[in-house]
Amino acid sequence: MFQAKKLDGTPNDRDIRAFLEEGCEFEGKLTFSGVVRLNGKFRGEIESDDTLIIGETAEIEGRLSVGAIIIGGRVLGEIHSRHRVEILATGVVEGVVNAPMIITHEGASLVAQVKVRRNAS
Repeated sequence: MFQAKKLDGTPNDRDIRAFLEEGCEFEGKLTFSGVVRLNGKFRGEIESDDTLIIGETAEIEGRLSVGAIIIGGRVLGEIHSRHRVEILATGVVEGVVNAPMIITHEGASLVAQVKVRRNAS
């Protein structure tokens, strides 16, 4: 039987509502609810209270304001997260990161101005 979430709290593929696949490029503003996965190239602004997954092949440039973000690809710009930022071993982040919790796995690259703040709750 399928679980809605993995034991570590990360979303399963079946939780994903939309994705931008490798080989696709998009420029503009993205707003969403639920879980979205980006594997292609995105340039612009992303805004959501929910979870954004940046796949290993993704290249993202812009301002991201999300509930939570899991990064396996490359992000250049500003990340503002209400809950947490997780940078996987394949993840590269350059710019500004602002979140109450930042997790970096061994091998991750983080070259940024980092602000870890307490949650209001």
